Amino acid sequence: MTLSMTLSPMAASLSTPFRIAVLAVALGAGGAALAQTAPSEPGRPTPAQLQKIFPEQKRLAISDHQARITILQNGERCLGAAGSSEALRACMKQEREAYQRQREQHRAEIKVLFERNGIPLPEWGRGDRRWKWGEGRPGNSGV
Repeated sequence: MTLSMTLSPMAASLSTPFRIAVLAVALGAGGAALAQTAPSEPGRPTPAQLQKIFPEQKRLAISDHQARITILQNGERCLGAAGSSEALRACMKQEREAYQRQREQHRAEIKVLFERNGIPLPEWGRGDRRWKWGEGRPGNSGV
């Protein structure tokens, strides 16, 4: 029996890649439910630890957003007042540097919060888009 024999006439008319995508999403949801019941990874914070730091983490996130809004507003004023290409470049450079300083400050505050509560820091590798809790890769200095 094929998949199209078990589906309704409308579903049977759908393309095979679409059916595969729907099946993958359905199985992925079930897999996510199984993953939630599995024991946590070593070095990963417990739900109790995460709940404990939530208020401070939220405060830091709001503060970070406000700082980035200020950087954008200052950048907009600078760009509006710029009278030459060199001035535009200087404004953009100033904004980039302000963002970098803000990121470093926010990371330092998060690091202090995590360390104070005995939570290992997520480690980012160069070019990674996923973080890992705990030790990370050899040679990765962390935050």
